Amino acid sequence: TPELRTGLLEDFTGIHCGYCPDGHAIMASIAAVNPGKVSMVGVHAGGYAVPTGNEPDFRTPEGTALAAYYAVNSYPSGVLNRHSFAGVSALGRGAWESDMAQILAMPSPVNLGVASTYDGIFQQLTVHVQLYYTADSPPVDDHISVLVTENHIIGWQTDYANGNHTDYDHLHVLRHYLTDIWGDTVSTTAAGTLVDRYYSYTVPPTWNMANCEVTAFVGEYQSDVYQSRTVPA
Repeated sequence: TPELRTGLLEDFTGIHCGYCPDGHAIMASIAAVNPGKVSMVGVHAGGYAVPTGNEPDFRTPEGTALAAYYAVNSYPSGVLNRHSFAGVSALGRGAWESDMAQILAMPSPVNLGVASTYDGIFQQLTVHVQLYYTADSPPVDDHISVLVTENHIIGWQTDYANGNHTDYDHLHVLRHYLTDIWGDTVSTTAAGTLVDRYYSYTVPPTWNMANCEVTAFVGEYQSDVYQSRTVPA
């Protein structure tokens, strides 16, 4: 059965961004209004993400590359389904709720399923992604991306509205991509096509896997995500 699109919100944030907690609250509101339909990724990048002293360092090479590609120059900025709204991809937080509603009303040519397993002895994460095309996809190729986020990492956060926090609860923190940030190529995208892919990663011991989630999404190359799903790691 064809499904509407699900959402992907990549929030470009930083521990020294004083307006970012308001962005985090907007993300939570979007998730609450659309349960199970929106995947959240906190991308710590740029100058506001640079730690001092014993502050946490949430920066990743993938996050830095994404911020550069989308020319993020204000924080927080959100990229919604890697879609361009009037030629702009990195949006201020005031636009996230209304623009996400537009995204979720769009059709999708493909349905997406995700399952994740973790072997604690070998610290091995395995992700199974399945696609089923209910219609022909417009581009020649699509791309599957898979990433890991971690919740409940406690640390510093600048907050202009409520005062700075030494014990802020950081959610949806991007940890690592199991694929390239632009995804793993899917060449057969005609209606009726079933695609099965498996991805694995040896998890660093510093991660708390009980708080980690896996997000997989599929869409066009560097733009227009059709479907996204988040499951416990």
